[in-house]
Amino acid sequence: MPIFFAVSLLSAAAIGYEILLMRLLSIVQWHHFAYMIISVALLGYGAAGSFVALAQDWLERHFVAAFAAGAAGFALSAVGCFALAQRLPFNALELAWGGAQIGYLVALYLLLAVPFFCAACALALAFVHFKGRIGTLYRFDLMGAGCGAVAIVALLYGLAPPLALKAIGVLGFVAAATASLHRGGRPGRRALTAALILAGAILPLVAPQSWLAPRPSEYKGLRLALNAPDAAVIAERSSPLGWLTVVESPTIPFRHAPGLSLMVRQEPPEQLGVFSDGDSLSPITRFDGDLAALAYLDGQTAALPYHLLVAPKVLILGAGGGADVLLAKYHQAARIDAVELNPQMADLVRGEFADFAGNLFDSPEVRLHLAEARSFVARSAERYDLIQLALLDSFSAAAAGVYALNESTLYTREAFAAYLDHLRPGGLLALTRWLKLPPRDALKLLATAVAVLERTGVAEPGQQIALIRGWKTTTLLLKNGAFTAAERAAIRDFAAARAFDLAYLPGMQVAEANRYNVLRAPEFFQGATALLGPARVQFLDDYKFALAPTSDDRPYFFHFLKWRTLPELAAMRAGGGLGLVDWGYVVLVATLIQAVLAGLVLILGPLWAGRAGHRLRSAAPGQSRIVLYFLALGLAFLAIEIAFIQRHHHNHRHPHKPIADVLAPILVFAA
Repeated sequence: MPIFFAVSLLSAAAIGYEILLMRLLSIVQWHHFAYMIISVALLGYGAAGSFVALAQDWLERHFVAAFAAGAAGFALSAVGCFALAQRLPFNALELAWGGAQIGYLVALYLLLAVPFFCAACALALAFVHFKGRIGTLYRFDLMGAGCGAVAIVALLYGLAPPLALKAIGVLGFVAAATASLHRGGRPGRRALTAALILAGAILPLVAPQSWLAPRPSEYKGLRLALNAPDAAVIAERSSPLGWLTVVESPTIPFRHAPGLSLMVRQEPPEQLGVFSDGDSLSPITRFDGDLAALAYLDGQTAALPYHLLVAPKVLILGAGGGADVLLAKYHQAARIDAVELNPQMADLVRGEFADFAGNLFDSPEVRLHLAEARSFVARSAERYDLIQLALLDSFSAAAAGVYALNESTLYTREAFAAYLDHLRPGGLLALTRWLKLPPRDALKLLATAVAVLERTGVAEPGQQIALIRGWKTTTLLLKNGAFTAAERAAIRDFAAARAFDLAYLPGMQVAEANRYNVLRAPEFFQGATALLGPARVQFLDDYKFALAPTSDDRPYFFHFLKWRTLPELAAMRAGGGLGLVDWGYVVLVATLIQAVLAGLVLILGPLWAGRAGHRLRSAAPGQSRIVLYFLALGLAFLAIEIAFIQRHHHNHRHPHKPIADVLAPILVFAA
């Protein structure tokens, strides 16, 4: 029956649109903001259910036309509402200060719910119309949704997100045209079918690409870089793993060397900036084989481990554009295993810009592995002198708390234990993070290192830990064994020559801390000694930010907010206190509040006030069990989905592919 296939196509388009919106909002805003889309979709579906319940009689009399209208409405609004949403002057970073941004968030939320409302109206009407075949219809619905979840990911490997959005719109029109063939339609259905097919065919032409092209937040690195004179995008790549944009800036060149000492006088060579989803800059550096041109790299805090090792065997987790590979190459590493998650990033360095990068990833000592970092470590039987975690995220995003809800299994206790298991005796684990004040990232890494070492039976963890800080980055070293006197002296010499501060070193005194990049107090040293002392638990409890180590079950390393400190930070609003709040939580709370209010107004309110509400109020008490049954079933379904997605995230370290990978089998087998 055509209507069943129409239901399947429309369900595929709706779930595809949901996942695609997550991808688009990751580019326009930040990736965890995209999780709001699940709530948006459910709001649209709930409101549609109430609408169909209230207008059921009229809709059933015009079933074919109403279904086709809902599917066509989805097709048009999927494209149009995203184009309109991009034109809202919404800036999530200002939500903590309230004002107009709260209104813009509400408008964005409701606008993006419109396509789901249209699709769900058609689907709900089909369920009402075919009461006697509800099982078969639901099977087509779930099967279509499951296939759509897989199809959109596959589509994104071949099409950029704006083109995929147009394809979703076309599929909506195809569903409408298929429904118009239903035998219950009126005599003019052939004309209606032809009109809907024609509309779907011309949709990609009438929707200008400029309307749908992602417009990243003006606070993202890409938008800031393109503000420079003569800066231009020279290459783009897109996949479910990210939207890569290569920028050339000849007038104001890139000088990306995180944590570079102010003592360094040598300029970095020419660089191209590669932005992932409009942020997280990873440079491709011009390299012609002359290692002397890379001497500036020795002025970064990340260079510290190479001054304690000779011709090391190195594992770099997060190759990016190759900056850390160049660092290892400059220091004469004997072998470099570089792990990169995104194949398209590797293709840029090995393909289009191979000559510019000096064929870096094809150097004799370099082995490039396309894999997720933790998965690679788990599978590998190799042992290394140095394991280095690359610093690939954005400083501005990290400072603003953008990653607060980001799941990262790279910095958990289990991850540290796996890294230590792959170190040779005397080997080093090096982790470089952006410097934040008050101290957060560095101390949380140190707390994790202490916890892992104690679990392995190390009596004095402080003997195997060193921490230095520059003016913008910190580097933590965790050694497989105690630091020797010669190594401690080498760390002191390295830091002094580059005006880096010792934050912690076995045996150091407080007078050695806070010498160059002077803070009001030696906060890093004080925090490190507290975490290594007997009062660690009390320190973690009293500290203004959350520093407890994370685990694979709760991999929120960037979660620093303690809710009890929120009133104190709010009281410092005029002095910038709210800037210390992880704004990801502000978005989460604001979205939760508006979701509850919108649900009450658009779902329960109309339903309760209408005839359906009257029937519910006058129903026998036993019928309330049906409501509770479906409420519990829906909550359980979502709980299982979210738990599976979170666990599956460990294998991908990316928020979108796990969603599709989990939704598809759950929906198909539910069918």
